[in-house]
Amino acid sequence: MCRNRLVYVLFLCALPLLTQAQSDYAPGHFGIKVGPALTRTSVSGITPNIPKNKIDFQFGAIYQLRLNRFVLQPEVLYAVKGGTFQVTRIGSTTRETIRNNYNYMSVPLLVGWIPTPGIILQAGPEFSYALNTPDTNGPGSRNDLGIVVGAHYDFLDMLEKFSLQVRYIHGLNDVSGNPLATYRNRALQVAIVYNLYRMKK
Repeated sequence: MCRNRLVYVLFLCALPLLTQAQSDYAPGHFGIKVGPALTRTSVSGITPNIPKNKIDFQFGAIYQLRLNRFVLQPEVLYAVKGGTFQVTRIGSTTRETIRNNYNYMSVPLLVGWIPTPGIILQAGPEFSYALNTPDTNGPGSRNDLGIVVGAHYDFLDMLEKFSLQVRYIHGLNDVSGNPLATYRNRALQVAIVYNLYRMKK
């Protein structure tokens, strides 16, 4: 609980630093995004599982509010994480691959800085809630908190309504539900964003 409160305090403390943007577009706009993700589960403790990478996906909606050289960007995403495990069963010499489908509804709350036009460097917390259970290859714990770092690139000219996102999510919570082992989510996400800009009145 203390860690969650600290994240909220840091997010709120950033707000007084922001000033109004000057642009032909309104400072805030929505967008939709979709893209692949390279996911993996970081494992520690007593476990027969060998973690491996897996290609997953994510899609959802963003809201971006630009204020001078700063950006606030909350998102609502459906994201699959978990990677895969390889395990050798007792009495067998063959490794079995288990595909973990950790299906999350995730809410990243990102703060960004624009070092040069078209590029936004971003960081912030991501709060996730699992939509499936261990019985369906889901996580043992439904709640996950992660730290997001990444970059957002706005295309120009004819592709001005499109953006590219690249980010890394470092899960902090143990999602195993196993007292003998600790599982934490790791994900590298890439997404194409279609921005729904609004012109200033």
